[in-house]
Amino acid sequence: MPRKKPELSKTSEQDTWREDASQLSYEEALQALDVLLSQLQDDSVPLADLQRNHARASIYLDRCDLLLNQVEQSVRQLDPNTMEERNLDTSNNE
Repeated sequence: MPRKKPELSKTSEQDTWREDASQLSYEEALQALDVLLSQLQDDSVPLADLQRNHARASIYLDRCDLLLNQVEQSVRQLDPNTMEERNLDTSNNE
């Protein structure tokens, strides 16, 4: 009976990818995602590589989503008339 590879290495690899992705700007993460997507569309890539690339692409997509959400929250805090940051603290309503 063949031995299975320990899941620890897969998790460790994905943790490394997450750590690397956390250092990327939106543009860098999007570029890395584009590269992985082109590899996912390549019919000559082995199935094991497709699975790894899919997992890694998901991490880059999460990074892009996080950065976009941060920008969205920042934009929501801007006063539309002055484009300056609004004080969203509602505890001091007078």
